[in-house]
Order: sequence, then structure tokens, then C-alpha cells
Amino acid sequence: ERLAPDDPLRGYAEQLAGPDFAAVPLAGLINGSIDAVLRVMVEGSPRLFITDYKSNRLGRAGDATHIAAYAPNRLVEAMVEHHYPLQALIYGVALHRFLRWRSPDTDSDDVIGGVAYFFLRGMTADPALVEDGAPYGVFQWRAPRGLWAALSDAMSGRSPS
Repeated sequence: ERLAPDDPLRGYAEQLAGPDFAAVPLAGLINGSIDAVLRVMVEGSPRLFITDYKSNRLGRAGDATHIAAYAPNRLVEAMVEHHYPLQALIYGVALHRFLRWRSPDTDSDDVIGGVAYFFLRGMTADPALVEDGAPYGVFQWRAPRGLWAALSDAMSGRSPS
């Protein structure tokens, strides 16, 4: 019960916790790599953001509503369809472990600011294409406190705290 009831990835997490996990194509997710880890100052403190760039074509090309497929509230569908949340979790654990190795006194929850997936075909300079402060073509998510360490422990075979 780490994800809040209104977390956009809660449904996907529940799917992974069930028997459907066996159908997830893990090979492509594990062969991938983090496109960039961005260091951004947030309220005077540095935060690291895991980023991945996607060139997926969402919606139907040529359709007048094509750009609507990249609205922030619709990107959850694309993320889930391609299992990008699982990929993001793997990347987050990798960054957590890197931080633990390089700076053992650093709390990953204080440093990892979140995950951002940039759907390049939906990104635009149009200032009107923003929804609740998020630009079209950008999926953003921040893990709840303690998730990175718990997932790292689970992947190591240790009981998560």
C-alpha cells in the first residue's frame, strides 16, 4: 500500500501484483538504458530526475485530434500499454543503488525528484497545450517515500521494509 489512492500508476501496480505479471515482456525493458539523469535545482536543493525519451506515435497521424493523445492525463494509457512504469521502476532502483554506492549517507527519497518520460511527437512549444501545469507529451511521476529502497531490497531477495 505504498501508492496513494489517486496515484496515476496505482492501477498498473495492482496489475503487476497479480497474475498478469507473467505476461509482461521483460526482455525489452531490461535491455534498455536511462536516456538521461538530469540534475535540477528545486527550491534551492539539487534533485535528480530520471528521463526517458519516447518516439511513440499515439493516436492516429493526420487526425485533427492527434495531439490530444499526448495530453498529460492520457499518457498514463500509453505508459501502461508499453509497460514503461515497470521500466521506470527498474531505472529508479538503478539510480537508488548508484547513490547508495557513491554516497551512502544520501537518502534517495530526498534526492530522486521523479521520473519524466518525454513523448517527443507530442511535445510542442504551444503554451496553450498545458494541462494542470504539465505540458503535452510529458509524463511525470514521483515515487512515494521508501519505494526505491523497498524495491531494491525485493530485487535483491531481501524482504522489503
